[in-house]
Amino acid sequence: MKSIIRFFFRNVVVAFFILIASEGILPSTVQAAPAVTAAAIQPYQMTLGTGRVVYFEMAKPTRAGYPTFLLLPGVNRAFLLSEPGPQALIAKGYGVVGMNFSVQPFSVNALPAGEVPFFMSASPSLQDFANEVAQLAKTLQTQFQTGVVIPVSLSYTGAVSPLLKDFPLVIETVPMTSSAAENPQLEAYRQSLKAGELWNPIFGPGITRSLLDTAYRSEWEKQVSSMAEQFKFSEDRHSQMVEGYTTLSRAVEGFEWDLSALPKNVNRVFIFAENESKSLLTHQEATFETLYDKDAKALLFVVKNSGHVIPSDQPEAYASILDLVAQGKTKALGGVVEVDSASRKSRTFTGAQVHTYLQSLIDADQN
Repeated sequence: MKSIIRFFFRNVVVAFFILIASEGILPSTVQAAPAVTAAAIQPYQMTLGTGRVVYFEMAKPTRAGYPTFLLLPGVNRAFLLSEPGPQALIAKGYGVVGMNFSVQPFSVNALPAGEVPFFMSASPSLQDFANEVAQLAKTLQTQFQTGVVIPVSLSYTGAVSPLLKDFPLVIETVPMTSSAAENPQLEAYRQSLKAGELWNPIFGPGITRSLLDTAYRSEWEKQVSSMAEQFKFSEDRHSQMVEGYTTLSRAVEGFEWDLSALPKNVNRVFIFAENESKSLLTHQEATFETLYDKDAKALLFVVKNSGHVIPSDQPEAYASILDLVAQGKTKALGGVVEVDSASRKSRTFTGAQVHTYLQSLIDADQN
């Protein structure tokens, strides 16, 4: 079994995340963090209870009536608002908030000295994560008067965005529509462990849990060490940060979008990367095509020449797409819009063309 784990780590980058433990929206308090970053960008922390803090950065809208984009984090952390993607949005006058989940290092590091993170004795769920997003959006509107808040998922945050119910609009950026498609090798390893439980029904599930958690912690140790050095996090929180990341990995095991359960009152606009991994892109496309076949107003943007992290690879294209959507200029559109930043041109595909175009992206990946 040790050789299997070593093989697993040579070939797989474990990257999963999630959130917190509670049903419903929790009362919160918000206070400014001690440090101040660049002009117009302010760090805050939202306290949801003992051992549970959400760290976020905010830049308020500078144009009257403009909404605030609530940028959900990737698996490692939120985007810093000083990074290219958020900066492009701020430059257009939008409010921008970059949030970290309460189990991620920025939030753990913001806890009062000596306070134990809640997840050390709890098992967070995806619904908990959705509750945290909803609570922050409510706080932004009530305490900061931000007006309209538009959640924008990023990669792994696609595991929680389907659970967001009280938002008229959600923008899905390279969403993880399936954990197996995101990391096929990890899923194969997990399934092999699950299969072994048939031969050991009493102790098998416990063995599976232990082996997976050991694998997660081994990888997250490296990530925490890297982030602690980069951002000068407290070494006293190292093991807690590793455990926080481990809960993220654990919570999305076997995750896949359930299209039948998507809230019908939420409009979703998708953004995919042309150079996405084949397995994830294939599942993303299948998910969108199913939605499009039911509703011709379903809308997808494909960003040419971009890798997985579009806000970093193509920040101007990313900001321009969010700008168009927020201003209501895409309401009459449906199908697929291909965006090419280099040529500053776009192409639109509707009807049967949607399926042909999306298949061409998969075929191109094989060449």
